[in-house]
Amino acid sequence: MTSLPKILFGLSFLVPYLFAQDHTQCVDSGSDWYTSVAGETPCRTYERLRQICNSNYVLGALNPNTPPDTCNDQVADCCCNSIAFGLSMLCLTCQHGIGPNGNGIDAGIGAYQLYLKHGSNSFCTPNTNKSFTNDIQTAVCNNGLKIHDNFYDAIFWADGPWFYTWSREQMEKTNAADGNNPFTHCTSAAVIVTTINVNVTVHNAFPIDVNLTSTVDIAFPPTSLPQSTSISQSNITSLTDSTAASATSAVTLTQAESSSKSLSAGAIARIVVGSIAFVWAITLSLVWLIRRRQRQAAIEHSETSARPFTAYTPVSRNPEGRLREKEQRELPPVYTE
Repeated sequence: MTSLPKILFGLSFLVPYLFAQDHTQCVDSGSDWYTSVAGETPCRTYERLRQICNSNYVLGALNPNTPPDTCNDQVADCCCNSIAFGLSMLCLTCQHGIGPNGNGIDAGIGAYQLYLKHGSNSFCTPNTNKSFTNDIQTAVCNNGLKIHDNFYDAIFWADGPWFYTWSREQMEKTNAADGNNPFTHCTSAAVIVTTINVNVTVHNAFPIDVNLTSTVDIAFPPTSLPQSTSISQSNITSLTDSTAASATSAVTLTQAESSSKSLSAGAIARIVVGSIAFVWAITLSLVWLIRRRQRQAAIEHSETSARPFTAYTPVSRNPEGRLREKEQRELPPVYTE
């Protein structure tokens, strides 16, 4: 019985963790338009942005009286900008819900300035609007944060208010126009999916069908990259009179993230050449394997087959003929003096 109080005492330390609330999660589906494109809630994006400069930052419950948060880090480069303020306002609606009318939470004039002052009479520094400082922009890209393009070119009011419905509709319009890829201020990440079908037939024997699929993740520099590029290459080659081979290679390049840039011709050429070389290697390997199997089968067949002919010496039934044959086979006499 004495151990029961000790167990209860130990469990008491776990209660705060069991009932702790994750403030990066949304209370309703009103922010799904953001989460479905960014892959995370606006609260999580805001927390990750703040953690670039302050790894100990943990998002708590935001203040429903705007501004919901303040830029109070000693190194304020990550939060002292209009982008961080906009994310905090999206997070506020995420935490409290979009409301019965679906309008979210707005902020009045001067809310942005109060956010920058962080409860003091001076503004945080360095302050940037519709951008990050160069080093923070690099850190954002290196950490894989997806910052919506509209934070860079549209969503900002100099006198400091925030309008949720207008911001949401503006972002949704951009999402539709950009094919749900409105994150183009970081180094592009592309996924190349190569599908190769090889059909080889040798002497109408040993038919082989091979389907190969490989996926390669390639990071491209921030140069021009189109929304999507499709490249196809077909190559049919006659190997011998009795050997036929066909190879079809399809390469689809799909943009995952780009800064509205286009893929260089050199990169496309390398992709095509690599795909064709891969197809040829597979085809020649299959042909060599089939020919080797045929040679082995031919050797085994020749070793186990019966000899079709045997030596035959005709024998005459005539006694005189047999006598003459015997005399012919005998050695000639040896004469000695």
